[in-house]
Amino acid sequence: MDRLFVPLCTQPFLDFKHNGKKYELRACKGRFSQKHVYANRKVEIRRGYSGESIWGTIGNSVAGDLNEILKKINFKEIIPSADSEKEAISKIKAYLGEQSEYIAFEIIFWAPFNAS
Repeated sequence: MDRLFVPLCTQPFLDFKHNGKKYELRACKGRFSQKHVYANRKVEIRRGYSGESIWGTIGNSVAGDLNEILKKINFKEIIPSADSEKEAISKIKAYLGEQSEYIAFEIIFWAPFNAS
């Protein structure tokens, strides 16, 4: 199966379901490189490795340093809980560490979510 598998902690998973998160952000390396993250590829996000899954397709993707990415994507679509871009950057660096290159990719879900 040619799908990009994206395991998530509970809060980012719930942010996709309920809080307007549209983009996942990862360090740009391995399976999260421009070679593997491309438009129209199937994507499965999962809460952890054995929890609930949601399927979709990759839409837009942007690679570069955080400043380049945040010029093109609203920080609220990556970290909905952040009140400012500065706070979003701080949270991203806490989660992923300081990286020379990141990749952000939009996930377009195949089905609407329940209100639960």
